[in-house]
Amino acid sequence: MESKINLSQVKPVNYRVTASLVNQFIVSTTQFLNRFGTRCDLKLRQVEHNMHRISTTLNILEAKLASIPPAAAGENKPAQNLGANPTSAPAAQPQQPQQPQQPQQ
Repeated sequence: MESKINLSQVKPVNYRVTASLVNQFIVSTTQFLNRFGTRCDLKLRQVEHNMHRISTTLNILEAKLASIPPAAAGENKPAQNLGANPTSAPAAQPQQPQQPQQPQQ
């Protein structure tokens, strides 16, 4: 694609206009980058605050769990089939006969 304009006959753009356009571009780009950087800093601070809050909550929950005594053997066993179909009924466990309690004296 060949231009039909003879560039040797076109007057050059005034250097002041060129300098002004370049200066305007630099100013607008700098303003954009400053606003962008400020927004990124704000969002990072919010994320840091949220992470700190979650970490504190997790530490509290871990302390509460650590304070619970372990269950006696055979009681409250966790389910073995966590990946099983949730609509299926759990398997029936055989009941053990209860032993009579002795009266307290």
